[in-house]
Amino acid sequence: MATRGYTKQPREGASLAVAQSPQPDVASDLPRRLVVELGRQAAADLAWIVEAEEVNKTTVVNRAIQLYKLAMEAQLKGGGLIIEDPDRGVERVRIM
Repeated sequence: MATRGYTKQPREGASLAVAQSPQPDVASDLPRRLVVELGRQAAADLAWIVEAEEVNKTTVVNRAIQLYKLAMEAQLKGGGLIIEDPDRGVERVRIM
């Protein structure tokens, strides 16, 4: 199994409880506007996903954040994210 990326470890002395997801509050329930500057490849990838999935950019970003959070939580517990591709085989992805 191939491995991509590197694992970012929690700060020394930080516990998994500190790394847990923050609890929602009233202010976090409100929509947030985010302005980002993407490189050419990231912008092309985003456009491809939007067209392929027939969704808007906000939906793609929200899904990406959900997946990123899931991967980070797994890594903090010593697990990881596995991608299975028929052409490239099985790869373990580590978020840096």
